[in-house]
Amino acid sequence: MTKEQWQAIKNCDESYNGKLFYALRNTKRVCRPSCRKKSYDPGRVVVFDSLESALKQGYRPCCRCHPELEHWDGPKKELAKEAERLIRERYREKFSLEALAGSLHIDKSYLLRTFKEITGSTLLEFHNRVRCEKAKELLFCPEISIASIASRVGYVSASHFAQVFKKVEGCTPTQFRVSYLKSIDE
Repeated sequence: MTKEQWQAIKNCDESYNGKLFYALRNTKRVCRPSCRKKSYDPGRVVVFDSLESALKQGYRPCCRCHPELEHWDGPKKELAKEAERLIRERYREKFSLEALAGSLHIDKSYLLRTFKEITGSTLLEFHNRVRCEKAKELLFCPEISIASIASRVGYVSASHFAQVFKKVEGCTPTQFRVSYLKSIDE
């Protein structure tokens, strides 16, 4: 192992991903240079120029950095994607940070920080945006009442739904519907 390779591993340098892989002799796990494992003795590290050569020598892909996946965005982006997926699936349910963190098997504080860092918005803001997207689809049908739409997208009261919708979309559900209906008539 060269000094440059060790620095790439020690500093979790993403620019070396795909150029080299490293494994720990004691765990028999092979990782990308960007893997954020705990520090270890350089004497236990073996460097490979390809994942295939590490696998041939009996090493297994790391469960944290997934070197076997060609396109992997890293643990934080993967966590944010998974949180988004779960929110989209469960948008009708009342938002619960505890339930979401439990489903992801992660600490709720870490989930909050990571999601905000990656997406730029909070989990609740994203949840409300998803609900409003679904509500807008229903608002195109004039025969469905605003109260019914509020209920269908998970809000208990139509007034709370209207407040959230206005905050997210910049207009009330009724104003959104009226502007849509006017655009059809023109």
